Order: sequence, then structure tokens, then C-alpha cells
Amino acid sequence: MLEQYIQLDANHHLTLQDQIKSGITQAIANGFINASVPLTSSRKLAQDLKVSRNTVLRVYDQLSEDGFLISKERKGYFVNPDISVSTIPRTQPVKQTIDWNHYIQVKPSWHQEAPRDLKNYPYLFVHGMMDHSLFPVNEWRKCSIQSLNKTNSRQWTSSDNDYDDLVEQIRTRVLPRRGIYVQSDEIMVTIGSQQSLNLIAKLLTSDTSTIGIENPGYPEAWAQFESRKARLQPLDVDGQGLVIGEPLNQCDIVYTTPSNQFPTTVRLSSERRKKLVEASEQHNFLIVEDDFEHEVCFIEENTFALKGEYSSERIIYLSSFSSTIAPGLRIGFIVAAPEFIKRAKHLQRLSHTYPPKNNCHTLALFISLGYYDALMQRRLKKLRSKWLTMEKALNYYFPQSGVVPSLAGTSFWLNYDARFDANTLYEKAEQIGILINPGDQYYIEDDKKSSFRLSFSSIEESDIREGIRRLSEVARKILPLEHIADTQGQPLSGSEIRKLFDHHTVLTSDCFNIPYRIEFQPDGRMHGVSDRPNDEDEGYWWVEGNTMFYQWKTWQFADIREVRLVLDGHQLKRFDRNGFCVNTGKISPSEAW
Repeated sequence: MLEQYIQLDANHHLTLQDQIKSGITQAIANGFINASVPLTSSRKLAQDLKVSRNTVLRVYDQLSEDGFLISKERKGYFVNPDISVSTIPRTQPVKQTIDWNHYIQVKPSWHQEAPRDLKNYPYLFVHGMMDHSLFPVNEWRKCSIQSLNKTNSRQWTSSDNDYDDLVEQIRTRVLPRRGIYVQSDEIMVTIGSQQSLNLIAKLLTSDTSTIGIENPGYPEAWAQFESRKARLQPLDVDGQGLVIGEPLNQCDIVYTTPSNQFPTTVRLSSERRKKLVEASEQHNFLIVEDDFEHEVCFIEENTFALKGEYSSERIIYLSSFSSTIAPGLRIGFIVAAPEFIKRAKHLQRLSHTYPPKNNCHTLALFISLGYYDALMQRRLKKLRSKWLTMEKALNYYFPQSGVVPSLAGTSFWLNYDARFDANTLYEKAEQIGILINPGDQYYIEDDKKSSFRLSFSSIEESDIREGIRRLSEVARKILPLEHIADTQGQPLSGSEIRKLFDHHTVLTSDCFNIPYRIEFQPDGRMHGVSDRPNDEDEGYWWVEGNTMFYQWKTWQFADIREVRLVLDGHQLKRFDRNGFCVNTGKISPSEAW
């Protein structure tokens, strides 16, 4: 009956041989196999499991070499009597009699957790996930094997190294790209950003502290400061990033994500960066800069981290390799004044929460051999392509969404009408296999449900357009969109459309609120020019009945689109084939241009 302890799964990451071995060793360790009775014969077990006999024979041979089994001539394989086994006692279910709300002191921050069985969701637009195809398996394996050789293994099997190799690679290869030049005693390695924040909170905050938090912002950061019972001061965020104003002045610490604001992706403007640092000096507060996706930037000019631009001792910088290599790596780092690093290392030692040294040494080799730089180039190239596809899809299917222009990071932030409920969108989208992040989970105060976040880090580029299309169909059902049957203004006939476009230009904007104009020619040609640098296109327009058709060469996937037009004064409204308003613009005489 040995087969009852072995569960085979063709899709499991272990080979069939290793799955059989795992099942048998677990049964032996738990004392389920009688040592006086021979194991099922290799032939019989192979038949029961529907695998080759050679597979089972190899497992039995390996278990004999490992000391789990002994072979007796003409009798078969037996459990080695010297193996220590445990007897699992029967236990009764524990009755829930304690009200844990009476004991738990930390107030939970609401966070929309993604379902665990993600294979049922073909369109994953949620953050915290990676594109597995980008993970450098071969390069990481080479570094891992190299770290296991006799010489290198001594550096991570001992307790006296203190992560010097990785610290040096961070100091000389990672930080200079962000404009940061420091000494090794200003860097420490952590178990990702969460431990970095935990150490900062424990060292610098108490129940009398006031912590400035971006609103919307990063819920996991709030949780660390809330655990210290600190007072959280919400700080507004707009199109230029963190708003520098009076609320800052009462803070002891300001937590910010200036390179790529989480969750809106806005980059803190140069003017506000300067004002933030000046305010920290004037009002005596510290700045915690979380730079989680610095390398993911889609603009040409190189922007330094805040700590790179201003080498102020008041700035405590933290970052992580989890978002660039793999979430499961769980390796991050802090850059701060030597005295702070010394205290933080001492606290880390007291809690015995060191990062695994084997992974850290492998990462140090990975960086030193140039694999990290090569990965960043490949990753940025692929993410840039996804980013462009997301922009096109959002412009095509969400023309009135008020998307925040994204020049960095792996997400887009969408703001709708205040009457829109993104939680309803989340629930309805989940039912058809689409996962998104509702926006209200990022607000520390105010019941703001009109926004949501779409990440493109893990979804395949080929699935982006279809996922956005399906999401837009769900959104249209709950959006307060204007319908052509209820609109003010005059629906235009085909002849009126031809006459109007012969002499006028349409001034409008895309879903990012970036203006552009379309000049129409009597011969059916049209020319579009955006306020974005080097962004223009050409296409054709025509009229069939009372419907206008148009097609760009590159904009909007070069698809043929059809709209009904309504003129309301100088405002031109465009309605899709379902009668919903998808865009508005101002009509002006072409002579003005």
C-alpha cells in the first residue's frame, strides 16, 4: 500500500522520480511504514503509480545510498531500523474561545488581496508580480554554482563576512547609476523593503511621533509606522508628486516615493524636490526615500534619486532587488548615515533577521559579472514595449478616463468621475478573469473609490489589448457616461459632417489629458499633432450615411473607427456605435492654425 503515500502531479516542479522519493521519505519519517515488512516491490509500485520500473528502482537505490532503506537479499527493501521516526498523535480541533480583537494592538490597514489561484485569471493587471520570462535562469544558476565552490562557500557559510561582497557591489555598481556615492559603512543589507521600513520605524518612531505619508500611498509602509502607534499625517499628491505645504512642518519623518510615486507613478518635480529638502532642514524632520523602481523609467534624461541629487544626511534611502530580479529574492538595502546604519545593524542582529548569505553572495556575483546590468537593459526594453501597448489600449478603450501620464514604473493610475465605484469594477472584472487594484486601498483617509491601478509587469504583451478591451466593457456599464439619446446639441448628418470638416480643426485631448489637434482635408486626409514631443500621425476620414469613419496610420492601433457626431455650440462630441460619449473637443476654423 506504499502508493497511498505518493501523490504524482505531471505539472509539479519536481520530477516524477523526486516526487516518489519525497512521498516515501515523508512516510518513513512519520512512522507510517513498518520496518519489519518489505516495501512494495519495484514492479508492483511501478504498476500502481503508472510509471516505468526503472524510475522506481532508481528511487530505491537512492534511498539506500541516503540511508533510508536497506536491501536484504531475496527479501527486498526495508526501512533502515536506525532511522529516527516520529509518531504523530491524534489531536482534537482547537475550540475558538478567545476574542483576539481584545489582544491584537495593531490596527489593520485594508488591502485588497489577489486570489491565490491565479491561473483562473488570464488578465493580471495587479502589482507585486513579475514577468517570469524575464528571470535570468541560466545566469543566476551560473552564479549560484560558482558561490558553492570550495573557496566561495566559505564566505557565506561563516558568520564573519557581514555581506561585504554585496555591499561593495551595491556601492560601486548599483548606487552610482542613481547618483549616490557613499562609503560601505553607510549601507546595510536587509530582507527587502519591509524589513528596511520595520527597522526605520523601530529606531526612529514612537507613539509621540508624527509621520508624513503620501495620500494615496503605500499601505505596507503605513503598517510599519502604525505598529509603533505613530500618528500618520496624510500628505496630498498631485500631478507633480508630493505637495509641499504646511502639513509637512509638523512631521518628524516624511515617507515618500519621489522617483515613481506609489501608486500614481508621478515623478516628484525638481522644484518640489528642492523645497522638500529645504523644508526638512528648516523644520527638522527626516526624509525616508523609497526608490523601489528607479531603473524603470521611459524618459530619455537620467533622473537621480533624491539622495543622489541632494547628499543630505537627513535622507534615508531604501530600495530592493525584489521588484527588479524576483519578488522571492527578498533582498533590499538601506543607505543612511553611518551612525544610523550601525544602530540598525545592531537591531537586526538582536532580532536574528539576516538575509540568507548564500543568496546575497550569489547576487554579488550576479552584479559583478555584469548580469544585473544586462537584465536591466532587457527588462526595460520589454517593459517599454508593454508600456506603449498599454498607452495605446487605454487611449483606444478609455478615452475619457483621466489616466495619469506614466513616464516611469510598471503601472497606470486611472481617475474617473467621483460617482464611479472602482470596487464594483473590481468585483465585476474578477468574474470575467481580470484582476485590478482598486484605488481606495491606497488612501489613508477619505472614502475615495473613483480610481484604480493597472499594472503591466506580469501580463503578456499579447494579452494587454484584449484585457483592456474587456475591462472597458465592464467599466462602461457602471460609468455615468453621456448617451446620444440624452445629449444636448445637434446630431450631425453626413452632409453636415463633410461641410464642417472642410473648414475646421478639432482641438481635443487623449485619455492622459494631453492636448492634440486634428486638421481635416476635403480630400479625406487628416493630420494629427499632439502636444507630446515628436508625436504626430496621418490618416483618412470618410462618411457613410450619418456616420463618420476614420483610420490613423499608427495611432489607435491603426483600426477603422466609427462615430456619430453631435455639435453643441463650439463643442464636438463623439459617440461610439453603442451611443456612449467617448470624447469631446472644440471645433475651430482651420484659418486659426
